[in-house]
Amino acid sequence: MGTIGLIAGGGRFPLLFAESARRAGHRVVAAAHVNQTDPALEKLVDGITWVKLGQFGKVLEALKAGGCHQVVMLGSIAKARFFRDAWLDGLGVQVLARLATKTDDSVLRAIAAGLEERGLPVIDPTAYLQDRLAREGVMGKREPTEEQWADARYGLELARAIGRLDLGQTVVVKDRMAVAVEALEGTDACIRRGGELAKEGAVVVKAVKPQQDRRFDLPAVGPDTIDSMKAAGCAVLAVEAGATLVMDLEEMVHRADRARIALVGLR
Repeated sequence: MGTIGLIAGGGRFPLLFAESARRAGHRVVAAAHVNQTDPALEKLVDGITWVKLGQFGKVLEALKAGGCHQVVMLGSIAKARFFRDAWLDGLGVQVLARLATKTDDSVLRAIAAGLEERGLPVIDPTAYLQDRLAREGVMGKREPTEEQWADARYGLELARAIGRLDLGQTVVVKDRMAVAVEALEGTDACIRRGGELAKEGAVVVKAVKPQQDRRFDLPAVGPDTIDSMKAAGCAVLAVEAGATLVMDLEEMVHRADRARIALVGLR
């Protein structure tokens, strides 16, 4: 087992990764962002350096000093914080100078390229998150009806199709009809709109975009997803097994069972 570097943003992802990687026997050394990363990460890693946004040279130095030969990038970075907290060092200026446009994807790819050129490749984190990925089959007490299984399988095909167009990852289906498709508004808003149109009993399906770069963008569901579905009157959540990150599975299953929502993984 080796040492893996973690460039951490906000949210639960970095903490879940650190727990899973260390449980599997790996050392985890983190570069965490001031005003972004949850301080609880300090207790879950073997070493941590706090950096400001744009201090890529400091990130590189800290992770290499910690014995890392590869790195993952997990967690959110609020764009508003970039303008408020950014503190570009020499490497940060070099990385961002390459960009023609500063979209989320282009920035992440530029950072990854800059790190790889200096001997620290950014890798897909799913190999370290196997215990956090959705498993195939029913994950709670409630099983979908045959009609709902059919909707889920149709929804998986549809979600993959919209993914190829780089729209979203989520669809809402009822009676083999697409009721709502995720776009810029995000998963929860798609679920709400689907529930309003389907009235009740809809199936929510989330899948990986076929061209998705998993180094930066993992589809994820969690307890809050179940809460949104309950409020919208949806009946089934189907996710792509082996590829969707499930946050706090035990709590998610508990809420799904209590709300009489079926939770399943499909391939």
